[in-house]
Amino acid sequence: MQKPKISDKISFDIRVVVCFFLVMVGFLSCILRIVVIASGNYKQAQTEQSSYRIEIGSVRGTIYDCNRIPITNAKTKEIAAVIPGKASFNFLCEKVSEQDRLELKEKLSKQTPFLIEVNEQVKGEGMLSATQYINDYKDMPAAHIIGYVDSEGHGVSGLQKAYDQLLYSSSKVSAVFKTDGRGTVLLGEEIEIEDNTEVIASGVVSTIDINIQTAVEKVSQKMQKGAIIVAEAESGKIRAMVSRPTYDVTNVADYLNREDSPLLNRCLSSYNVGSIFKPCVAAAAIENLESDYSITCNGFETITDRKFACHERNGHGIVNLKKAISHSCNVFFYNMALKLGADSVYSMASSLWFGQRIKLCDGIYTSAGVLTKRTQLQNDAELANLSIGQGRLLLTPVSMLTLYSAIAGDGSYRLPTLIEGVLKDGSFKKEEEVLKTRVMSDNTAARLREDLVEVIKSGTGSAASPKSCSAAGKTATAQTGKYKNGVEITHSWFCGFFPAENPKYVAVVMVESGVGSAEIFSNIADSIAKESPEF
Repeated sequence: MQKPKISDKISFDIRVVVCFFLVMVGFLSCILRIVVIASGNYKQAQTEQSSYRIEIGSVRGTIYDCNRIPITNAKTKEIAAVIPGKASFNFLCEKVSEQDRLELKEKLSKQTPFLIEVNEQVKGEGMLSATQYINDYKDMPAAHIIGYVDSEGHGVSGLQKAYDQLLYSSSKVSAVFKTDGRGTVLLGEEIEIEDNTEVIASGVVSTIDINIQTAVEKVSQKMQKGAIIVAEAESGKIRAMVSRPTYDVTNVADYLNREDSPLLNRCLSSYNVGSIFKPCVAAAAIENLESDYSITCNGFETITDRKFACHERNGHGIVNLKKAISHSCNVFFYNMALKLGADSVYSMASSLWFGQRIKLCDGIYTSAGVLTKRTQLQNDAELANLSIGQGRLLLTPVSMLTLYSAIAGDGSYRLPTLIEGVLKDGSFKKEEEVLKTRVMSDNTAARLREDLVEVIKSGTGSAASPKSCSAAGKTATAQTGKYKNGVEITHSWFCGFFPAENPKYVAVVMVESGVGSAEIFSNIADSIAKESPEF
């Protein structure tokens, strides 16, 4: 048998030593890891045991008006963090409400730090207050467009939902008290308030003007159900949006099953519109050189063996375009639409974005409504109905802004918008400007402005005349084809702009199942003119 070589024995010994060394390194590594983890946990535990924290409330980003005035987070309350044994009962008694004084006395008799609402900021031995911003509150303006949040602080509707990713924060406002190793609050240490004010400062800048919004909401109290929109004629920016009835954003549950649907934003919903559509046909007529056309209205027109009535049953007599608009003659518009043909009427209506939903901002759209299809307008009866805003046509109050903004301006419009931009990390990112869409010439718009002035001066819209400025616009009593107690339900509309000679604002008023839209328009114009230096 051959003896092992010396070199083999040495090689074996080296391998044994190397293996032993590697095992020891691994063992020491495990011990070191355990020590690090243990010491880390201990340090964390020690830190946690050295303070006592009470959560004061949540924070959420702010929704601003166009002048960066807060709409949400517009109200605050002062919450005092108090250390019993150091705080003075007599001092705090003057800072709390009368009904809270008994609670204050009881809390001070215990050894646990506590929170209590005070009527002003306090800072002293054993006490420190924090300002808590209230994101939603009772009677908050623009409730339908601002929206509300759920119990976890996430947006459920309106801008609160559309911009929840920006507005939501998991940050909390807390009061922190120093403690000793046994967890007892140290009386000589100052209270610390943890807050994240950057969250409050960040948010969404809307196009809403809080002064105009407030004025319009006050006027809107005269109607039970309906919608009001006020927008800048040039920019299309919505300065006020009101839907009635409104609701309390802090108590949504009470409104969920009501028959009058307070949570519905009627500004974005589709309705029969009636005669406020007639300027669309008039624009097509002027663009097609038919502005000198006239007819004799006898109170009705026979189309495809069917009588189509005028609201003036005895007829208007000889009617031209100006009189047809100012006195809202149905017979004139039946004949004008048939003379123009389906293509001209449909082209003008579709170019005004009728029958399409409008994106007001990320996540908020109007209903598309219904524009009678081009193929359906081959039927003369369908075309006649469309010419006076009836038949299949359904549009939203917001949708009507395009037509009346184009007439108020140079024949072009910008689609309505709700957002100026967003604030984040101290910087403002402005929303891109919406491009203009031209639908008629400047001359056509000027001619229609004159005719709409006559509606208020001598026609069907005299009740819409403001006291403080000039105005122009169109009335409508829109038939719905629905009846209640044997009477047809109709919607009252007024669409117009002011001042008439240099339009600044376009306003749309819709009173659902009611009357009085012209008077409401007049009051809106007066309210805005009273507050605006340019009038």
